[in-house]
Amino acid sequence: MLKNRAPVWVNTRRQARQARWNADAHLRAHERSVQIGEQAIIRVDTCQLAANRPIEDFYSAAKCTSSSAYLFGVFDGHGGSYCSRYVSTKLFPYISAAVLRKHAEKEVPLEKRCEWLFSSADQHIHLPTQLQGEHRNNIRRFHSDFIEKHNELSTVRKAVQAAFVALDDDISKEALPDMKGQVDRLSALTAASGSCATVAHIRKRHLHVANVGDGAAVLGVSSANGGVSARQLGLAHCWDNAEEVAGIRAMHPVSESQTIFQGGRLLGELFPLRAFGDVRYKWPRELQKVVLEPLGSPAPTHLQTPPYLRALPDVLYHKLTVNDRFLVIATDGLWEWLDADTVVRLVHDHTLGAMTLQPYKPRSGTNLGQVMSDLRERRRGDHKKPIDDNCATHLIRHALGGVLGGTKEQYQRLNDILQVPPGMARSYRDDISVIVIHFDENYVSQPCDEHEMN
Repeated sequence: MLKNRAPVWVNTRRQARQARWNADAHLRAHERSVQIGEQAIIRVDTCQLAANRPIEDFYSAAKCTSSSAYLFGVFDGHGGSYCSRYVSTKLFPYISAAVLRKHAEKEVPLEKRCEWLFSSADQHIHLPTQLQGEHRNNIRRFHSDFIEKHNELSTVRKAVQAAFVALDDDISKEALPDMKGQVDRLSALTAASGSCATVAHIRKRHLHVANVGDGAAVLGVSSANGGVSARQLGLAHCWDNAEEVAGIRAMHPVSESQTIFQGGRLLGELFPLRAFGDVRYKWPRELQKVVLEPLGSPAPTHLQTPPYLRALPDVLYHKLTVNDRFLVIATDGLWEWLDADTVVRLVHDHTLGAMTLQPYKPRSGTNLGQVMSDLRERRRGDHKKPIDDNCATHLIRHALGGVLGGTKEQYQRLNDILQVPPGMARSYRDDISVIVIHFDENYVSQPCDEHEMN
């Protein structure tokens, strides 16, 4: 007896639904949303998608319990995941140890100053007991130096820069041979690999963005016509940054002018021009022969007058206003696909669309005119209802699926690119890590008190 077969179109539709479900599950596997509801921050959305195996991107968020500053960062590794994983778990304790006296709201022991909110890496990264002790000693030493130099390090910008540089110096020192001439393999691998970093330091309505390497942070600023514009907070440290290139050239002899940059890369190898780790571009050749060559990591061919690389961040300050809606921090895996204007438009549209999914509740004290304005804004967003609740996932979806065409075409592009497994996928795209920080319009519209103005 013949069994009834489903029509071809039924199977085709079923396969299409399954493909969409697979794409959605893949994109959302590492997303998270965290309600903050303090100071200027309402909510934080994050998402991450691997291209490397293992992934070389990491992200973290923490709160400094001494100053009540919030810290958010994305860390883009290269040459392995050792350095980016380490920096994502160790940088914030350094920053928390560098609190200005005028910003210290209460005295908190060093080991309890960094309160983790979330991280894609284990904050208690498994280190040998000896290295754990060295890390604690490094923090104490840095804190003591910071206290001694408080007159020099009198701004958040200088404090954050000092924290970045101190961590990078300690990464390098921990990889050196000990008194017996022995090298710790994990420390050497961490120092040999590298990491970019883009970090947001938010204390009340004071925003500082620190950047090392090719990541970026973009502020979404609302306009009078109801739209939104992008404000880029800093420049990437790469070949396209003419000032950075000129600065590196100026620190080395003219005789190296033909070898210091080749093909837009440092010594013909490295794309980011500032980074943590990467001691192959910082150490003399003789030291590298002792520490790195046994690990299979020879010095760059054109290495002559190191260091060529540093981890000193550019730090940009911005005071949040009522027009500042959100901040997007992402590794270069996102910016390879989307420009800043497109990113802020996507976040703005997502916010409008997501608004229509929730019941309307007027804020306390809202008058009839404001209610009508809110309802008009919700009506504009009705046709922009997003597929994803998470704004960071929404960005990655449009980065890989495209911003043009309908939903069907977007899923086709997504399926094509997501079916390539991590490892092989690196030939087509990079790891992507995104953090979207949503600001509280009511908080940033209030007048500053005297304490906050400091």
